[in-house]
Amino acid sequence: MCISTEALALFLNMILHTPMTSEPGRITIHAEARNAYWVAVGDRWCTMAPQIDRMARLEEVAQ
Repeated sequence: MCISTEALALFLNMILHTPMTSEPGRITIHAEARNAYWVAVGDRWCTMAPQIDRMARLEEVAQ
């Protein structure tokens, strides 16, 4: 999933009290369940968090 810089800024403002770290081109949100990584790709920010969450749910169901 990729979003604009403006959309990422709005999202980060909504979760302002969630711990996060950043370095050039990468933001890590330290969420309760697991870390979510946002990576700069051109003029957009992308994450694999939705796919990772979906895989984790499938693994839980399979057990």
